[in-house]
Amino acid sequence: MLIIWRFILGKPFLEIQFDNRNSELKLLISKKSFADSSEKIAKELLRKIAIISEKEYGISFKDCYSKLLHITSKDLILIENGILLINQTFEKITNNFLLLLRLTKPIYLKKELSIKTDVIFTILTPKNINTSNKLQLLSKISRLLNRNNIKKEIAGVKKAEDVLALLINV
Repeated sequence: MLIIWRFILGKPFLEIQFDNRNSELKLLISKKSFADSSEKIAKELLRKIAIISEKEYGISFKDCYSKLLHITSKDLILIENGILLINQTFEKITNNFLLLLRLTKPIYLKKELSIKTDVIFTILTPKNINTSNKLQLLSKISRLLNRNNIKKEIAGVKKAEDVLALLINV
């Protein structure tokens, strides 16, 4: 895994390359896309994800919010430690992006999950990403988030943006 800082459109992005031979297996992360949130209602939380996606990654709020409102259980990966990973694809992006919301209180994102979560990662991928590469990327992120004590470490850092350091030090 290779980690570098890049400037794209004047903004700093952390780039995590999981495979230096395959450019689709990388994530771009804006420091400001890792945030704390006090939302208690799922729709408000999804709205916040859409706002961050638009501000940090240039994804249309309307497009992102409407997709998030209609997520199904196949778009969600619940990690054993209670971390939730939302997986969404978009036509107008060319990179994979990651964002994080740490909640002050756990909520049900979807009632059918029957488990509350207070740590939500969202991965945004291009619609045209190769299925095999997308599955590999989701697997690598899931493994990162499934590490022992990662949820405690995420909860223990002062600012959400400091979670980046936890992901880097794997």
